[in-house]
Amino acid sequence: MKNCWISKISLNFPTIPICFLLTIFFLNVQLFSDGTANRHAVAGRVMTQDGQPTKHVKVTLVKQEGSTVGKQILDYDGTFNFDLLVPGKYLLTIERENFASIGRPIEIRSYPKPKTIILDIRLKGNEGASIRETVKDYGANASTRRKEKPSGKISRPAGVAFLNSSKEIAKGNREKAIEYLKYAIKAKPDFFEAYYNLGVQYQALKQWENSIQAYLKAIELREKTAKPNFNLGVILHEQGKLDQAIERYQKALDYDASFAEAYQSLGEAYFQKNQFYMAEQFLETATRLAPVRSKPAFGLLVKIQILNKDTEQAQYYLNQFLIHHPNEPIANQLQQEISMIPVKNP
Repeated sequence: MKNCWISKISLNFPTIPICFLLTIFFLNVQLFSDGTANRHAVAGRVMTQDGQPTKHVKVTLVKQEGSTVGKQILDYDGTFNFDLLVPGKYLLTIERENFASIGRPIEIRSYPKPKTIILDIRLKGNEGASIRETVKDYGANASTRRKEKPSGKISRPAGVAFLNSSKEIAKGNREKAIEYLKYAIKAKPDFFEAYYNLGVQYQALKQWENSIQAYLKAIELREKTAKPNFNLGVILHEQGKLDQAIERYQKALDYDASFAEAYQSLGEAYFQKNQFYMAEQFLETATRLAPVRSKPAFGLLVKIQILNKDTEQAQYYLNQFLIHHPNEPIANQLQQEISMIPVKNP
């Protein structure tokens, strides 16, 4: 992937990007793909009727013949994820104290490529729930991200300029795209999407100050927004301004509690500050939310346990790493480092 901030922590990963930035409006970027066949997952989120994440709810996945696949107690973001599933029929059960249990049959078909069954669960009253099921590519996760409200009425000149900028970006002509975006902003000074995309293009060209100003303007126009804050954090992180970067990552999470890349970036920032406990919490959340896209997070979790001289926990994280990234070359080096941890006296 080009034009993406690269982790500076030396794990010897071959240029692993830890962001997913370039634009949410016209580019779809897939960070990692292991290409493993017959690997499927069931993921989702449990929310209240008014759309708030729930916690302290137990979610259990059972195979049709009765064997339990796993149990999870939901945390503050209300998400769950059961991985490495084979085709077949399952039953998902949702249990919460003082309420009736809710069951949902699930069938994982013999898909030609790995898939994730996403369940959007809204609890209703004491007993029921509405459940929306979708099938997505493997590695997808249930996001609590709110849809960005579109800018108000857009004049024809602003709209045409914005569409032209998208075409130029598709061709790789970022400078020309910037010209169109500036024209769109001139035609509509409160055009949030144009400011955001302008920031993205400047960031891709490493024109940091211009990018920062564009993102700040986008945030001024729409304070409650995740991606401009995250991308701004990436720039500050790149510049070594860790505390300011952390602040921006946190603001992104204030609006999107399941933003896996923000958790991963927070974990790396705290790792660089030698605050390993904080780093571990954020990195672990990233791997739980999006294991396929959290390759650097797994590596750093192993590194933290090596530094803590905790052989058992280091091996646990490495095993988790290999489940999702079985062919990752760095695993051999990490295994060697684990084997060199001094044995504790009984």
